[in-house]
Amino acid sequence: MQLIAGHVLYRHGDRTPITTFPLDPVKEKDWPNGYGQLTMAGIEQQHRLGGYLRSRYGSLLSPNYTTSEIVIRSTDVDRTLMSAQSNIVGLYPVLNKTDDKVPIQPIPIHTVSINLDFLLGQNDCPRYDQLEEEVNESDDVKKMNQYYESFFKNLQEWTGLTNITVYNAWDVADTIFVEHIYNKAPTWANDAVRQNLSDVNDHAFHFLFANNDTQRIRGGPSVQDIWLNMNNSIHKKSFKKVKVYSAHDTTVSAVLAFLGINYPHQPQYASALFIDLYQRNTSYFVKVEYLNVTDSNISYPYVLNGCPAVECPFDTFTSVYKNRFPATADVECVKKMPPMPDDDNGKLLIIIIIVLVGLIIITFLMFLCMHLRKSDRDPPLLGINRSSQIT
Repeated sequence: MQLIAGHVLYRHGDRTPITTFPLDPVKEKDWPNGYGQLTMAGIEQQHRLGGYLRSRYGSLLSPNYTTSEIVIRSTDVDRTLMSAQSNIVGLYPVLNKTDDKVPIQPIPIHTVSINLDFLLGQNDCPRYDQLEEEVNESDDVKKMNQYYESFFKNLQEWTGLTNITVYNAWDVADTIFVEHIYNKAPTWANDAVRQNLSDVNDHAFHFLFANNDTQRIRGGPSVQDIWLNMNNSIHKKSFKKVKVYSAHDTTVSAVLAFLGINYPHQPQYASALFIDLYQRNTSYFVKVEYLNVTDSNISYPYVLNGCPAVECPFDTFTSVYKNRFPATADVECVKKMPPMPDDDNGKLLIIIIIVLVGLIIITFLMFLCMHLRKSDRDPPLLGINRSSQIT
């Protein structure tokens, strides 16, 4: 088979913690550039991933950057923009190493404001927030909270936080994970505690995107964009041979879940999801692979839902996923009104509202009739010269 178009969505590289907790002796000033910033390790991870992309997509890309061949899209966050820059250096190494005037190939990275980024699942979306709250109130999450109740109580004592649950435990899990890498973790964060935090975190990602609506809103736009590029390629319309998306763990998880690959895990730093289009004779196939380990060159293929094999016919891929593609952000992100209650109390409430509205209407009609009768008894005065009223 011949590779026709490649698409890669990756998580940024190693970074500093996003936040901290009240009793953490490690503060923002203790991290280079502060919270949420790409580290030197993250830069190196992305540089190596870029080299892997060169070996994977070398048949599609020229040695030098050509605007018609590739586009790089990133969320508008420092660590993803810097990851894309680092990745590009590995993807497009300098050919003439004796030329010190320009030691890199400048390549554009496209982005939009974070609160408008529907494509990579970062925009402000009231409907998604509503769905997240519903998931947090689901029976599965409540059972998980009960299972880890004593552990969460210990976490609250150690961290100074209150009301820790499966969802907000992420704040602690992420901070401890990073601090452990850099030998800054508190003494209570032993192997058992870190393993529990990791397990809770993995399940939180799974629960969040186990819902068809959250999958469509957060994962659907990226798959839709990739499908459109593949479709344009097949029909000889304008397309890019390679599309690169630099984003976050939640983006990767959402797209995986949308494709039916949803198992409890948090995507690692510089993990990458590949959705590639191949051609055999006159037939086209989609192949999905997941490089799920940092600094690994081994990607794992998946048989998608409804597909007969790893090589999924493009028409089959289309029939399985196209009807799940989202509408625009304006449509998808509108918060839905809660459904009308269907229990006895709800029915009683509806009856009371109807009766009250009826009484208001009857009262208004009675007042109107009385006013009309009074008008009939009191005819207007005649013979008044209106001009005489002007002073």
